[in-house]
Amino acid sequence: MKRVWLMLVMVLCMIMSVATPTVDRSKLSGYLVELLSCEGACDRMNASGSSRGSNRVMALVALNEDCDVEDVFERYGCVPEDKVGRVYIVWIPLNRLASMSLDDAVERIEAERMPRNAMDVSHGYVNSSDVYEGVNLPHAFRGEGVVSGIFDSFYDFTHPAFYDESGKLRVEYYYDFKCENENGTMGRAWDSPDEIEELEHSQNTYNQSHGTHVAGIMAGSAVNGKYMGMAPESDIYLVDFNSDRADFESSEHTSATAVLGFKRIFDRAASEGKPCVVNFSSCESVTIARQRILEGEALSELVGPGKIIVAAAGNMGHNASYMEKPADVYQAGVGIVNGVGGGAYIDVDIVTPGNQRVRFDFLGVRLTGSTIEGTLSFTTDSIDGLRGDTCVLHTTVSMGEVQLKVYKSSYSDSRGDVYHVDGLMPNMAYLMLCGATCLLTGDSPAWLYSDLFYSPFVNIDGVPEYSYASDGYSVSWPATLPFIVAVGATDYNSVFTNLDGEVNDDMLMFEADDRGEIAKFSSKGPTFDGLIKPDVVAPGMNIKAAYNSFSADYANEQKSLVDKVERAGKDYYYMAQSGTSMASPIVAGAVALWLQANPNLTPSDVLEVLSHCCTHPDADMTYPNSVYGHGQIDVYKGLLYVLGALNSVPSLYDYQPRKARFVVSDNELRVVLSEGCVVREEAMRVLIYDLNGVLVKQSCGSLIDISQLPEGVYVVQLDTGSVEATGSTLIRVD
Repeated sequence: MKRVWLMLVMVLCMIMSVATPTVDRSKLSGYLVELLSCEGACDRMNASGSSRGSNRVMALVALNEDCDVEDVFERYGCVPEDKVGRVYIVWIPLNRLASMSLDDAVERIEAERMPRNAMDVSHGYVNSSDVYEGVNLPHAFRGEGVVSGIFDSFYDFTHPAFYDESGKLRVEYYYDFKCENENGTMGRAWDSPDEIEELEHSQNTYNQSHGTHVAGIMAGSAVNGKYMGMAPESDIYLVDFNSDRADFESSEHTSATAVLGFKRIFDRAASEGKPCVVNFSSCESVTIARQRILEGEALSELVGPGKIIVAAAGNMGHNASYMEKPADVYQAGVGIVNGVGGGAYIDVDIVTPGNQRVRFDFLGVRLTGSTIEGTLSFTTDSIDGLRGDTCVLHTTVSMGEVQLKVYKSSYSDSRGDVYHVDGLMPNMAYLMLCGATCLLTGDSPAWLYSDLFYSPFVNIDGVPEYSYASDGYSVSWPATLPFIVAVGATDYNSVFTNLDGEVNDDMLMFEADDRGEIAKFSSKGPTFDGLIKPDVVAPGMNIKAAYNSFSADYANEQKSLVDKVERAGKDYYYMAQSGTSMASPIVAGAVALWLQANPNLTPSDVLEVLSHCCTHPDADMTYPNSVYGHGQIDVYKGLLYVLGALNSVPSLYDYQPRKARFVVSDNELRVVLSEGCVVREEAMRVLIYDLNGVLVKQSCGSLIDISQLPEGVYVVQLDTGSVEATGSTLIRVD
């Protein structure tokens, strides 16, 4: 009898251990699910060649309304950083994350990987380009009184691009997440140009030049009459999000860090009473299983009147990101290759309403033929039976061990259940040298999505069942959000001559079909929730801007240097780079000019301006679309729209004259023609309107007396009989 009771007790204990959950995955984002056992975190750190780890994670937390917030955080050893709306930005010990997810007071905990710079990452073509010298902006608007926020990394504060004509540094605020504080929080602010100038550069500036280059495009000062940024008189605020390779994989730097960085810039601008546009030329792959509920909620709280975020769409447009298997197709598959994050990791999601057999084949070295060396397979029904637990599969190939982890996601999709698969390959080079395939077999439809950063899809020539890969769905977070302006890149020049007189043609592989059309790397929509993205495009190939003089990688970057200037006895350079990283600050700088015209513009206002004021690079397409969005930004026409001049001024030209410029000085307006442009003085007809459309001055000739005009902004219409010297502009009378 005693033996029977012992057996009953053992069975009861087993039932209780199975029935009692140790974690509530439905409350956690995908990255946190992987972090719990350190499986996903360790895999990615190994895949990236980084050994850095952490015992805590920065996450976004939503709590139920009736709970004691301080008690909850104290109970789990959390350290709060800040709050956006109802969303807390909190440090959570990793060993308390699982138990915290079970607390009834906790609604959701969320963090994903920290976004990466949206340059083209591969070394063979990371740096390229010709000059981007700004557009012919009307001098009435140069960003004065507006904050140009740049959330990036690798800053050189001493570059001439960031000083005004008097020699004063224009960077007025700098926040660095690399500084850890005694109370467990992270980050420190410098809030005066003198303090920032003493730093000379950000702590991680030795790696590359991304943030310096981006800031120069958005807001740099003209140096020797060249390289003027889009908003050259705006105030520059910089946040450094810590972008060493190890930091991208560390749980201390997650998407929650990104939310906090945006908040730091907007809070500072609000304290100064200034409108602000923040450029974010960094991005992270979006997958079905990785819900970003709290991230979207928090960022939507941050934007509003006079608070705009502009983000790079990403550089994955040349990669296939998804596969659809129709219901009447029994088998469909794709090849899997290495992404810019390396060739050691696979990360895919499967959506299906019925059972699918999923098979991954792992191939031998391509040079010796694509022989299948290992196979891992499962059925989605078998994963359902695990009730949320992870299935770990192993196989061995000639280069080492392959491991895949599979679990059913808590994400709800109207098309069916969602299954997440991620796994570690034998080494960094595996997918590049060998590759893999994935085949879905079943009677029901299915959809397969990849994390483009790690494992994009390809079609295998001559093998129909492995030829279902398609592009699209490649726009990256946070550009996927409806209230963030997403920017793609167009191509005008794929070749440039560097400072040494050498031709650099590294970007030819991404050359557009026709000049001014979409660059092949530019990410395309739609988003998973059906939004048309990007919203707008701008030049992103061959862009010249400031180079970080403290970079330790000069030897590799020398081929991309295009000009040199001297300041305080030191040589400074300008370099050419390509990517949506370069297109995004062009749009952000344009928005800064629009905010000067109307400081209360909202994100929806900006999108409305774009819908009315973009050019259409491909006339055969309907706009908006998931390649160009509304089209290529027209800064000047956008200004006219914001000011209301397009409707108020009769027969207004919505373009500026290509071979005439306007100079305001000493109560006079002077029309200056470009060299070689000949127009008779008596043929020049100048009409000046106020913003209500009232004609306040008209004159013939190149010199107009404006001494009687009240202070304000005016529209000048120039007719000369020459197409190149006809158009309009905006002037400011002080």
